[in-house]
Amino acid sequence: MKDTRVKEKKAFKTKRDNYARKLKRKKLINYLGSELRSCSTHGLPYIVNTNTHWFEKVIWTASFACCLGLASSLLLSQYTRYINAPTVMSVEKDYFNWNISYPAITICPLEKIDEEDLSTLVNETLESVGEDITLQLRAIVSLSLDSIELLSADVSNHSKKLIYSNDYMEIITAISKKVNNDSITTNTNWPISMESSMTEMGICHVINSNVAVFDNPLLRKNNLEYVKKNIDLSIYDRDFFIQISDYANVYKVYIHHPDEIATSTTPSYIVNNEGFTYFGVQVRSTRASSKLRDIPLSYRNCRFFDEPVGERYPVYSYNHCMLECRIQMIIKLCGCVPHFYKYMDNEKICELSDLKCIIDYKTEIIKLSTSKETWDVFINKNGLPRSPRDCGCLDNCEKDVYLKEQETYISQGDSRLRIGVSSFPKVRVVREIIFSVYDMILRSGGVINLCLGTSIISVMELLIIAIKLVIKLPQLII
Repeated sequence: MKDTRVKEKKAFKTKRDNYARKLKRKKLINYLGSELRSCSTHGLPYIVNTNTHWFEKVIWTASFACCLGLASSLLLSQYTRYINAPTVMSVEKDYFNWNISYPAITICPLEKIDEEDLSTLVNETLESVGEDITLQLRAIVSLSLDSIELLSADVSNHSKKLIYSNDYMEIITAISKKVNNDSITTNTNWPISMESSMTEMGICHVINSNVAVFDNPLLRKNNLEYVKKNIDLSIYDRDFFIQISDYANVYKVYIHHPDEIATSTTPSYIVNNEGFTYFGVQVRSTRASSKLRDIPLSYRNCRFFDEPVGERYPVYSYNHCMLECRIQMIIKLCGCVPHFYKYMDNEKICELSDLKCIIDYKTEIIKLSTSKETWDVFINKNGLPRSPRDCGCLDNCEKDVYLKEQETYISQGDSRLRIGVSSFPKVRVVREIIFSVYDMILRSGGVINLCLGTSIISVMELLIIAIKLVIKLPQLII
């Protein structure tokens, strides 16, 4: 006869386990129901009340679910607005209380070499070494990103290495053209700053700048701090101008913010050393409210001046960021940094022979756009932007834009360039917060109270119920 005792034991065990699970579930439901019946959140006590009719429970459950969905939808729209558009551009017109920055002026002579200083250095080298290094010296001082294709093969392929890249800055300082301080004057006799600066256009001189000192050939390795020394103008100083006399036969002029730098893509104006030239500059200002800093960078989509992107410069501007992106691209393509850029201690300075690589990739470097052929060569794509957008450079939260709107030229008289503000701005734009974290909390609280009738105390009550449930859960299921 077949033994059925094993099957009976298994069936009994299954029934016992099912009964135990139902009992535990019932304990849990009863405990949760007793807690929710005394809570102050609207709707929940009616749903769990045992004396409520089932049809009424269905209505309350559906209403609570709909209100919960409506609250979630409204909260999501508020959060989306906070992410996408937390700021607004407003207009100010109280120009009597403003100060604007007089622009920085970068002047770059087309002929950068002082022939007497060059001759002296060449003769000293001839006497000590017996080699004529005139071509190498001219190349070191004259080459820039704009003119790098003029590097001759005789210079780049010279067999004897008599000049080391670490000495390039001293050579440039020694034989480049000097500026007489008396050639820079103002109509008010205010002190004006002027720095020799290495730029993408080679050695230049920058007037009224706060950041040109970071590119001074002799001060590059020093840990300099930012010092504000530019001239600010009120409406009562609107007639102020700077005059440049007898600087060079032909030179380029770049007009920009005192905290900005000029690059090869900055608009420039060519001035001849003949007659009188006047540039009238229009100023467009953008300022930021003090609370804008409280918004995360990814939300405000702009950077303040004291939020640098790297260690090369202790300040931030859009051109500084683009310059850093260009340098990283050159390092990736050629493995060194050209001497007309600021280089770090751990970076290799390009020799004249290395600059042939820059010539090969010049178009891509200037455009900050890597071609498909170059892109396919490298396995690691870091440092290779496909477009300037890949550099991730944000606009400045506060800035002044200078546009040349007047130009006067008189062929007779002394060689002078005068630059002034043609009209003091009477309107400026201000970045202001229209939707802050404070507004987010208030509006979210209003939405939750409107849809669910819940206050912060009610939310804390539900949180305590959840905590107690977690603590008591092991006791309930034993």
